[in-house]
Amino acid sequence: MRRPLALMLMGHLIYLINAVLLQWGVSLNLFHPGVAWTTPLMVVGPGVFYALARSGWSRRFKDPAMVMAQGLYCALLTVLVYTFSRPEVRGFILCILPLIIMFGQFTMNGRQFAFFTGCTMSVLSAAVLLLRPYDDTPRGLSGDILELVYVALILGTATSIALIGSNIRQKLVASRVDLAEALSRVHALATTDELTGLANRRHVQDLLAEEVKRHRRLGQPLCVALLDLDHFKRINDLHGHQAGDDALRHFARTAREALREIDVLARWGGEEFLLMMPSTTPEQALTGLERLRQRLAQHPHPPSLPGLVITCSAGVALHQVPATIEQTIDWADKALYRAKAEGRDRVCLAGDTLSSAPAGANPVH
Repeated sequence: MRRPLALMLMGHLIYLINAVLLQWGVSLNLFHPGVAWTTPLMVVGPGVFYALARSGWSRRFKDPAMVMAQGLYCALLTVLVYTFSRPEVRGFILCILPLIIMFGQFTMNGRQFAFFTGCTMSVLSAAVLLLRPYDDTPRGLSGDILELVYVALILGTATSIALIGSNIRQKLVASRVDLAEALSRVHALATTDELTGLANRRHVQDLLAEEVKRHRRLGQPLCVALLDLDHFKRINDLHGHQAGDDALRHFARTAREALREIDVLARWGGEEFLLMMPSTTPEQALTGLERLRQRLAQHPHPPSLPGLVITCSAGVALHQVPATIEQTIDWADKALYRAKAEGRDRVCLAGDTLSSAPAGANPVH
């Protein structure tokens, strides 16, 4: 609403300038004195429109900026001033009508432009016909018709130009939306694993680099785990690669449900996954991975493969300075191999990072 509000303020300023010019015109005998009663309408009306938009009350309308309503209001005031003007200045008054159309090009479409032009010409034609008996310098019906034809031609041309601008703007907006969607898709392809919907290896490496900086700055613990689906090759061999894909997707869904929001699970490669656990101690990491393992035990297979049993093994490592994150991942990898060597479907902790591991944890030395 920022741009419509700015345009309203600009329009309000133009109204105020016109009000001052009208008083000047009255002193020069270019307008009938009765034009003075249109001055309050030039001050109050725009203020009401601005208040409605500024307060947010107009948002319940289909057009929150009330462009059509403001345009018709301004056209009506223009015709009223026209009726109080002397014949020699009426042409100047009608110059305001194309200006109204310029304000509408930001939001109005072709049908709205046609409606506005039709209403304006109807009101103006009625005013011209009603003024004929009271005109100080009658020019005949032909002169009135000629004036209306000129006004219609000018309004039609201004409407056509504004409509072209409106169409160009709509195309630009549509292009920006398409570009944003395309960039979003490109970003998703660059950061997301297409099969599982998890972060891919490149993206999680970037996230790890940022988390390591945060770890060094704040000193909060950071754990990394590597997880591997047990006997994945056997799943592919016995059930086919489609079953393997279903198994990977099922594991990803189950893991997302079991893990915390701050945890980041990524597909590291093949059937291997990396789990980044910020602000997490080794005890908390083991608890979270055990929760994941139990959740997987409760839902061991995807719906499409009821006879399949999926389990996973995991190795956890605590990142500690001066080790690099690559070294920490290597420790987690060694802990993962230990978990597989000890029978799979379990979680092992790397090194001496936990002085008192909970029951079921198997530190690697």
